[in-house]
Amino acid sequence: MSERAQSDSVLAMYGILSGAARLGLPPMVDLPVVRTLRTAMIDRMARSYGVVLTAGARRILVDIEESATIRGNVTQGLRWMIERLVPGGRAVDAVGNVYRTYGAGLLLRRYFESHRVAKDPVFSEIEAERVRAALRNALALLETDRAQALVDSAALPIRRVNEQTGVTLLERWGEAVAATVAEFPAAWLDVAESRFVETLERYR
Repeated sequence: MSERAQSDSVLAMYGILSGAARLGLPPMVDLPVVRTLRTAMIDRMARSYGVVLTAGARRILVDIEESATIRGNVTQGLRWMIERLVPGGRAVDAVGNVYRTYGAGLLLRRYFESHRVAKDPVFSEIEAERVRAALRNALALLETDRAQALVDSAALPIRRVNEQTGVTLLERWGEAVAATVAEFPAAWLDVAESRFVETLERYR
């Protein structure tokens, strides 16, 4: 297994554990557990890149729920409604925790690899505030332009389905749908990373 594959599997593990915490623990208990898991993930990643997080930076980076903002309040309201009105709503919320934790891990890895300008081995609170703002913006789900960019990127094989020749219509559509599904994770990461970098530049 390659080093990147190992990293992907570790980030996926933390994401799944955070989802399981939301699914299996009471609402007042799950968030501290999720943040503890994120702390372990971020610390492990920072050490692998030779970076030391201050205690304040660590507290900032794990708090990506936006509980004190308007968008955070809307998201919390949607969580409450889904959990109480939709069968299996708690599972939907658990998937959201997987998404936020795993997505934050992927974007932080890109940050350490490509976008961190500071050479200081200490990751300070000021830097953490910028990165948290970028993570929140990149991981937001309630953005129509984000959804449009994702559809445009991932659905390219479907838009080109009629360009293929020599195969039946059923085969063309089957291959296009399969390619779109396979492309979706990479397309999501590209769209999220572009928004992540835009926000970093805005707060620089």
